[in-house]
Amino acid sequence: MNKNLSNLIVPRINVNSDSSLSNAINLVNKFHFDSFILFASEEIKFGEKVTFPIERFNFLKKELQKKSETKILFFIDAENGFGHRCDVGKKFDVKDLVSNEKKEIIKKFFEINMELYENQISFNLAPVVDVNIFNQEILKGRSYSNDPEVITRIASLFIDSCYSNKIVPCLKHFPGQGAAIGDTHLKITQSSLSLDELLSTHISPFVNLIDKVELIMLNHVNYLSFDRESIPASMSKKIINDLLVKKLGYKKVVISDSLRMGALTENFLQENVIESFIRNGGDLILDPVDPKEAIKVVNRIFSQSSELIIKKIKKINNLKAKARSFLKR
Repeated sequence: MNKNLSNLIVPRINVNSDSSLSNAINLVNKFHFDSFILFASEEIKFGEKVTFPIERFNFLKKELQKKSETKILFFIDAENGFGHRCDVGKKFDVKDLVSNEKKEIIKKFFEINMELYENQISFNLAPVVDVNIFNQEILKGRSYSNDPEVITRIASLFIDSCYSNKIVPCLKHFPGQGAAIGDTHLKITQSSLSLDELLSTHISPFVNLIDKVELIMLNHVNYLSFDRESIPASMSKKIINDLLVKKLGYKKVVISDSLRMGALTENFLQENVIESFIRNGGDLILDPVDPKEAIKVVNRIFSQSSELIIKKIKKINNLKAKARSFLKR
C-alpha cells in the first residue's frame, strides 16, 4: 500500500482518551498518518461542553511526534476560540460582531488564531460563512449575519487574521448550511431553495472569498436544485465538481465535514461516501468512523485511478508543506 494515501484522511483524536491516543499512534506507525483533528469527546454534536486539559494535549503532541518522521499537523474547530475545545483556551461570543468596530473584530480574531499558533495547531476550520436566514439553532453564535455582504466583510477579516498568525483557514460549509432547516449532525436535511436563491445569497460569500483560501469544507445537506435524490453535497458531483471546481474555478483543497455525522452514518456506508466524495472532486476526508477502512477504500480507488489520487496527494502535500513552514520553531 502506498504510504502517501493516508494524506487524504484526517482522523479524530479524543484528547481525553488513552485508547484514542493509542489508536492514533497505531495509525502513525502502520499507515504514516501525519495529521489529526482535535476533539475532547466522542460525541457527534455541536455545542458539546467537554474540554481537554492543556497538559494532556501537550503530552499527546509529544507521544505522537515520537512515532512520526514528519511533523504532525493538527486541525481544530476554533470558530470561537481554542476554549471551545481546551480548558485554558480563550472563548469569544461572535454573535454580536456586526455591531463592533473593525479594530475590535480584528483584535478578537487575532487572539483566537494567535492562541492556536502558540499551541502548534496549524488548521482552523473556520470561518463559518453560512447565511442564517432561517435563524437556525445550529448556526447561532457561528454565523455572523443573515446578510451575505456582512458575512463576507467579517469573514475576510478572520481569514486575514489566520494568515497573519500563520494559521491555515477554511471556508465552511459549502454551498451554505443556512439554506436548509435542521442539523446534519443528527440526520440528513434538505434545501428546496432554487439555484438563483442559493447563488444570490448562500453561495455569495464563498464566491467573494474563494481566492483568499486554500481550503473549503463541504456540508452534508441535500440541495434539491442540484440533486433530486437524497444525495448530500459532500457526495454530489453536481455540487463539488460541476459547481465548486468548474463553475467557480476553485483549484485548491476540498475537505468534507465530519464523516461521523448522522446525515451520512444513518443513510450511507462509509465506503460509498468516500468513493463518491473522492471521485466527484473532494480531496481531504475528515473524521471517518473507521480510518483503517477509509485508507483501504482510498487504496482501492488508487488501484483503479492512480492519477486521480496522485493529483490529490500533491495538492494536499503542498498545503501541508505550507502549514509546516508556518509552525513555531
